[in-house]
Amino acid sequence: MGRPKALLPIQGRTFLENILDAISHTSIEDTIVVLGHHRQEIERNLSLPRTVYNPDYEQGMITSLQTGIRKLSWDSTGAFLFLVDHPLVEPATIEAIIMNLAPNRIVLPTFQGRRGHPVLFSSEVLEEILALRSGEGANIVVRRNRDRIVEVPVNAPGILADIDTPEQFEQLRKDYP
Repeated sequence: MGRPKALLPIQGRTFLENILDAISHTSIEDTIVVLGHHRQEIERNLSLPRTVYNPDYEQGMITSLQTGIRKLSWDSTGAFLFLVDHPLVEPATIEAIIMNLAPNRIVLPTFQGRRGHPVLFSSEVLEEILALRSGEGANIVVRRNRDRIVEVPVNAPGILADIDTPEQFEQLRKDYP
């Protein structure tokens, strides 16, 4: 992208601020922001809740998820994975996902039959994520057992917005001024 995605502007806030604002309007009790690349620039520009640094961020995104999981309270019922390049999450979507959490489940939103983000992993699944090697993705755990996946249909097309290129970013700015 050429600059930190966390700091890209959308609707008067940064991508990360938009996600954190949505989280703040839900029943989520603890928020941990995992920082890696561009850590200092992000910390300098944003007021963040609890943060943790992942020194292994270059080894793959899973190392950041694992770093965040290791900082969770022992009695956590699960953990959400919010990706900074999916900035259009809504509080109602988060709550709908939470309402469907059950032991040994992976809960994810769908819009018009397509899966999106964020994804909620029950505490029982977190150990599997911690066992993944760098370079592997959480999707390995998601695909391992389809019976434990709970899809939650939502009326929120933003769950599908994945911004990886300058062209996608410009389209997002046109669609969500």
